[in-house]
Amino acid sequence: MSELTPALSHEPPAQSLPVPDTMPAAPAHWSLATRLAFRFGFCYLMMYALCCGNATIWEVIPFHIGEHLNNWFSWPFFHAAQWLGQHLFHLTGVGAKLHGTGSGDTILNWIAIGVMFVVAILATLIWTALDRRSTAYPRLFFWFRLTLRLTLGVAMVGYGLAKLFPLQMSPPSLAVLNEPLGNTSPMTMLWTLIGLNPIYEMICGAAEVAAGLLIFFRRTTLLGALLTAFLSTNIVLYNFCFDVPVKIYAAHLLFLSLAVAAPDFRALLRFFFLHLPATPRGGWSRPARRYGLRIETVVTVVVILLVVAPQAYQSGKFYSKQLASERNPPVLTGQWHVASATRPVLTGDGLPMTDIFFEPSGRTMLRDSATVLWRAFTQVDNKKHTMLLASEVGEPITYAMTQPDPSHLILKPTGKNAKNDGTLALVRVPLPSHYPLEDRGFHWVNEWGLER
Repeated sequence: MSELTPALSHEPPAQSLPVPDTMPAAPAHWSLATRLAFRFGFCYLMMYALCCGNATIWEVIPFHIGEHLNNWFSWPFFHAAQWLGQHLFHLTGVGAKLHGTGSGDTILNWIAIGVMFVVAILATLIWTALDRRSTAYPRLFFWFRLTLRLTLGVAMVGYGLAKLFPLQMSPPSLAVLNEPLGNTSPMTMLWTLIGLNPIYEMICGAAEVAAGLLIFFRRTTLLGALLTAFLSTNIVLYNFCFDVPVKIYAAHLLFLSLAVAAPDFRALLRFFFLHLPATPRGGWSRPARRYGLRIETVVTVVVILLVVAPQAYQSGKFYSKQLASERNPPVLTGQWHVASATRPVLTGDGLPMTDIFFEPSGRTMLRDSATVLWRAFTQVDNKKHTMLLASEVGEPITYAMTQPDPSHLILKPTGKNAKNDGTLALVRVPLPSHYPLEDRGFHWVNEWGLER
């Protein structure tokens, strides 16, 4: 793809920096290596952009239509991965079947990526065999790059807003604060460290939002792609070094950013390493007809209005709700131990829940019999005296709440859950009123490093 930019020149600066609007079109002839690289990159990255299941180009289509399209496009790859997992790799257990999960790195995810890779190779070979006359694909490259830009922009804005409004890494939870340090997972340690100081998280989020917005516009695409490559490299390092289960997706964000910046690699090499004047060309690639630019503008505006703006509104709304909950914690806030259960609530590994933590932020954590923490969701209706509890496995359970005194809580399943789920008797566990980790704060002067 580096052939998309003109060859390096040693002309004087005045002649090598033409006005962008008068720049010549991309070369009409690409080398064989460039054509092969483009064909494979187009096939593989377009499949991923349409089927990855995270931030895809389908997000621009509202009313869940885009979600259904994503499911339809990804269906062949994930069901092929399930079949291969069961018949070729002889997988058994929970990993052998498609299931809802908080991880993007399941064994079936890895197999699905392998399927896409093989399909892309076969498609490249077929494309090369059938298309021997084309020497370049400038028009297809324009639409391909636009798709990658929108996909990458949506992803970075989504990532960034979850940090700009500190939601992704919330303040240290009661569950983690009351765990022995050695019991915590590397990911939990990382999340706790970042969530400890929301200012740091917000600065990281602002950088990711800026990168995403820059990618949306052709004039600033290169700057956005380079900033995204820098930020996504850090995300990849976090995910691989701290075992965060979004390794596949983070790595592909890096690949997408490099693919978007690829046409300008030669100009970047010329400027940064040869110290010669250079003009980026990829951002000024144009379709054969002007209506392509109009479509690009309309699509970009639609994405900003239908995706970015609602995401920003929802993030702000959720963060305001979290702040309100932290200022006025719910009555049930704290740790509750399961004293008895006629039928236990199961966690992700199938082990029974032993404790439930109602966080000041409004979030919920469960601890199982192996002292492993699991994310959960609860919704309390104080007027009806009911609680909805959703764990990693099984259907959400609706309980009728009875609190004989501040230290005891009885949860009795109601409605359709009455026959299949059991009654829980919970006892409040006394917790410290404050934690040094949260009290330390910032100090300009430190005579000694504080270690405890």
